[in-house]
Amino acid sequence: MTVYRKISLLMLVVFLLIYLLGALLYTQQARHDVQRELDGVAGLAQSLASPKSLPDSMVSSMRHLTPAAGMERGSGGEVPAWFSVLIAGETLRPVINGWRVDPADEVEEIWEGFLLISGAYAIGMGLCFLALFVMVRRGMRTLATLSEAMGAVSEGQLTSRLPRQGEQELDALVCRFNSMAGALESEQQTVSRLLNELLQLQDREREHIARVLHDDLGQYLTGIRAQARSLLYDPDLGDRQKQQARDLAEHCETVQKHFRHLLQELHPLVMEQLGLGSAIRHLTEQWQQLSGLECRLAMDERLPDFTGEQQTHLYRFLQEALNNVSRHAKASCATLAVARNDNELSIELRDDGVGNDQLPGNAGLGVRSMCERARCLGGEVKFLSRLGEGTRIRLAVPLTPGTGGVS
Repeated sequence: MTVYRKISLLMLVVFLLIYLLGALLYTQQARHDVQRELDGVAGLAQSLASPKSLPDSMVSSMRHLTPAAGMERGSGGEVPAWFSVLIAGETLRPVINGWRVDPADEVEEIWEGFLLISGAYAIGMGLCFLALFVMVRRGMRTLATLSEAMGAVSEGQLTSRLPRQGEQELDALVCRFNSMAGALESEQQTVSRLLNELLQLQDREREHIARVLHDDLGQYLTGIRAQARSLLYDPDLGDRQKQQARDLAEHCETVQKHFRHLLQELHPLVMEQLGLGSAIRHLTEQWQQLSGLECRLAMDERLPDFTGEQQTHLYRFLQEALNNVSRHAKASCATLAVARNDNELSIELRDDGVGNDQLPGNAGLGVRSMCERARCLGGEVKFLSRLGEGTRIRLAVPLTPGTGGVS
């Protein structure tokens, strides 16, 4: 039951109780007044002569007295019989000097007054219910707006605010909501800023480690491999030593191969040298080699000229998305589409895996990092997944007029 119906029902009960109490007091007072009127009329009948000895004009003008001979007691017009009995009591009065006491006129006046008071009371009650409806509806409208705003906040739209209200209680509630939403928005901005700084720090550390490994360990591996190869031409070594040198060179080559994959994971040097498009192609090729899965790439040749930080965020986003396919999707094929229009860069990654009805609700750290990188790009990411129907990840990055050129 709604609040308005509960309040209306309670008010209706209260109004009915007040009405019944008022009607009881009114009838008690009316009976007392009628009895006093009848007592006075009875005394007047004793002092009057018989109706037969008086002029007809005088007899007809008598109030509450009628000739007893050949006349019935007045019915009181349209007064209900039960009301007459309630107010006047007995239906027949004693005859005094040929006169019969008849309170019909008095009862009729009381009945008319009762109807007038009841009508005024009903009008007043109707106005009260109308005022209640207007106020409750206004308050419920505010509560409905508050509920919608809270729903928006629960979905992450922390900029939702409510206008001030004229009612003090509702205005206090609205102010508390706006204060809460403002605090949440401030905390979200702080958390987002810290996450962005953490991602940037992570990317810088990866880049630093990749460069150190490339410049130091990579050179050492290259030197060891060259020395092992040179031992093959040493005439003082036997066949066994030369085979060991050959095995050492092959092991170095294998380590260097995995080492290059590790450097690519840590920091895509190809993106610095050839741009974002080449880095994405290299990423898909490397992912196919490592995962053993097929990746069909459809990419627009005209990619936006993003900054280095934006390119890193986009590359890491795709890298994490592809790694999730190989780790969790149990798919045999993935399709990556990168398209650009006038005001947006659209990216969609689709797989034919098992799907997940709870995505992104039960997402792990990888999906959260993808969402944060999408936010850093100023874009919006959507995860569309259903059990048995695979997963689709859509990223839309808006392009400003200054984000032009070809990558």
